[in-house]
Amino acid sequence: MQLLLRVCLSFAFWLPLFAQQKAPVTEWIANQAIPLSTVEARHGFADLQPLKKALAGARIVGLGEATHGTREFFRLKHRLLEFLATEMGFTIFAIEGDMAVASRLNDYVLRGEGDPKKLLGSLYCNHEEVLDMIHWMREFNQSGKGRLEFTGFDMQNVYTSGAIVSGFAGKYDPDYSGTVQSALAASRNARWVLPDQKSASANATFPLAAAAGKKLRISGFVKTEKVDGRAAIWLRVDGPGKKLLAFDDLAGSKVNGSESWKEYSLELPISSQATNIAFGVALYGGGTAWFDDLKIELDGAVYDNPALFDFTFEAPVPKGLYLGAGLKYSILFDKAVAHGGKQSLRIQRIDTPYAPTEGSDPAAAATAWGRIVAHLLQSNEGYLGKGASPGEIAWTFQNARIAQQCMQARANLVPRDRSMAENVKWTLDRSPGAKIVLWAHNGHVRTSGIGGNRTMGAYLREMFPERMVTMGFSFYEGSFEARSQDLGMFKDFTVPPAPPGSLDAALAATGLPLFALDLRHLPRTGVVAEWFKVPRQSRTIGIAYPEDSPYANLAIFNSSEAFDMLLFVAKTTAARKNPPQ
Repeated sequence: MQLLLRVCLSFAFWLPLFAQQKAPVTEWIANQAIPLSTVEARHGFADLQPLKKALAGARIVGLGEATHGTREFFRLKHRLLEFLATEMGFTIFAIEGDMAVASRLNDYVLRGEGDPKKLLGSLYCNHEEVLDMIHWMREFNQSGKGRLEFTGFDMQNVYTSGAIVSGFAGKYDPDYSGTVQSALAASRNARWVLPDQKSASANATFPLAAAAGKKLRISGFVKTEKVDGRAAIWLRVDGPGKKLLAFDDLAGSKVNGSESWKEYSLELPISSQATNIAFGVALYGGGTAWFDDLKIELDGAVYDNPALFDFTFEAPVPKGLYLGAGLKYSILFDKAVAHGGKQSLRIQRIDTPYAPTEGSDPAAAATAWGRIVAHLLQSNEGYLGKGASPGEIAWTFQNARIAQQCMQARANLVPRDRSMAENVKWTLDRSPGAKIVLWAHNGHVRTSGIGGNRTMGAYLREMFPERMVTMGFSFYEGSFEARSQDLGMFKDFTVPPAPPGSLDAALAATGLPLFALDLRHLPRTGVVAEWFKVPRQSRTIGIAYPEDSPYANLAIFNSSEAFDMLLFVAKTTAARKNPPQ
């Protein structure tokens, strides 16, 4: 009876998704999907064989993750690494962890030296799934089937890298050792300089075909409280080459101060030459603004497409909107304030940075490390004469660069993703015949930018055109580990099924619990092509997650521009921390 009940409940769960099977998008995904039998490593490669063609010619395979704490993602990445090393000749594994710290694990996977569990404790991936993968890497190197190295590419820990440079200087350049020590001391107390963010916006992309050649009018209600800049409803029309054709954001309406609900509107002609239409709501400066009951009209006719947009903000999650809050603003539904329904969309300046802003100047520390990098380069011949090996010199030079990159990131001088891409390139340049597997978040692996910022994947695609394949990870529902929003303790979170219309829900509608999908095979025209051209919601969860928010961290992006392939897991569980030693 219990077994029958479980079967019935399972059928009841999947029935709404099966009902969509005849939809062209669902049918295409199901037909193109490469079903996978398991996420577990050491289970053979029969189901993975189609990936050989998909990954042929790649020197870099980027494996993403929709969260930093999902057991099935970690297991599947382990299995893919096993396949890539055993069947496709990949020789380096690199993780989104500090390069100097991660590279200590290389001594274990190559020679069995050190305690991998203890070393993992210094990284942000101290999970039993990762430890199991490291043990497998050691077994692989012992088997004689190949050679697989372990490293990292991040640069947020100045201490380990700085200590390596300091130790080298003490041995081969004692007169310069004091300079290195001074730079390291300044770096330890360096503050974070956050971007000068002065606005936040909830953005959406309007279907081009529906509006081209027409007049588009957008209206909505706005309420403000202590707004010292202004609130805005905005509309932008782009042409070929991203040329701005038209823009309006109520600049002349002076939507500021503290005002009760008032309706505002704007209208722009949509040129037949338009290539993109964007709209949204925004807050410039401080204070709080609420937005509700938006309406769009095309040549006077009301446009309504509930599959794409919820202009009244009554759905559980913002539909069709990308919430570009950044670090100094929050964008959330407000159930206590509404114009016509039960809730509104609120944008609020919060000024509560995640990173400490007190301490020494990171820009000065970055300059000091830059001088050290130059000194090491100029002193190369002298170090060789004193007995330093070329490998030792190169590693010291790279660690000085990592220390410099860390300070540049804190000073907001060089983007972290650019530095990570440069570190991957350095690793590959040191081994011209190597092929590398990257483990990072979807947000770093993807090749399309985020909020105007370039990603590691975008930089690497430019450095290694035609030699990289990016694989984004998606899930429908389940659990994961993350910190609470105030960056407190790690805990397990559970989220319900992804909202209808999202990328995650579309993948789940196939009824397949686990599969890969090559987005490079998308048709160029037709219903499927048009569906994938529209940016869709997909869970993009970082180190932290807000309490009691089942639909938080839903990013909106074009999946085919972000990734070459997708890996989908229908239901997930939280990753498991290694117990303390």
